[in-house]
Amino acid sequence: MRVNYSPIGSGAGIRQFTSGLTTFGASDAGMTSKEIAKLPKEYGGVVLLPMTAGEIALSYNLPLGSPIRLSRAAYVRIFLREITRWNDPEIAKYNPGVELPDVKITVVSRADSSGTTYAFTTHMAAVAKAVGIDWTPGVDKSVPWKESIAAQGNDGVAALIQLTPGAIGYVEFGYASLANLKMAALENHSHQFILPDSDGRSGERALEGATIPRDLQIRVPDPETSGAYPIVTYTWVLGRRHYDDPREATTLQTVLLDCLTDRKQEVARELGYVKLPEAVIDRVRAEIRTLVATR
Repeated sequence: MRVNYSPIGSGAGIRQFTSGLTTFGASDAGMTSKEIAKLPKEYGGVVLLPMTAGEIALSYNLPLGSPIRLSRAAYVRIFLREITRWNDPEIAKYNPGVELPDVKITVVSRADSSGTTYAFTTHMAAVAKAVGIDWTPGVDKSVPWKESIAAQGNDGVAALIQLTPGAIGYVEFGYASLANLKMAALENHSHQFILPDSDGRSGERALEGATIPRDLQIRVPDPETSGAYPIVTYTWVLGRRHYDDPREATTLQTVLLDCLTDRKQEVARELGYVKLPEAVIDRVRAEIRTLVATR
């Protein structure tokens, strides 16, 4: 069987799924109640299936030998444009012995409506509240960034960081790794400086113990587990609860159940994503089997 998948951003993907243009969609943001309310009645509702998870890296373009360390206050204030140069005292404090350049910080953001932006701003709002900073951009798939340059998609953001000395931007770990971008070690809830890692272990720790709600829209905006990388999001497949074509429903079930096998979860990890917790896999398998044909 062939699966045609286009990485067009969560906002556009949700709109195409809602409009009946696709068999299924995918999003790093899940779906809001307003978006779900727009679904055609013949869908019988939506099934939101967390199929993988991923770390969001803060990648940067600086000629430094070792990864830069960014405190919670520092990276929030960078994206609020309150810290605008790389040798700012808040950054220097946590990078002793590192000769930080007196270079302007250029923030790179997403131009499209993006689940990555939603997950990133959800985290930033939680951290800002914890450190006593007002997070003014808000939380959404697209927000009004102050003084940023924008690019389309994770690959576009990665390319723009590569081309811009002094740049920093948020990008999924897999894309940052593929582009060989430098990634910051971020201070987590336990005040440890953690790098995103290629085996996804720090991402797995971030998912440990998270509450699994009935609709499976699991959120971990500021994970408290020791050793956890702080910015991690699930990726949800969006399925109709009812399909007109029995073959379409059966085929989609087969594809999705295959994605949850140990081998395919290892493939996800090899691509820079995070293996799902077993408790989540069990719940998702049960939900996949609820996809049925109406005739």
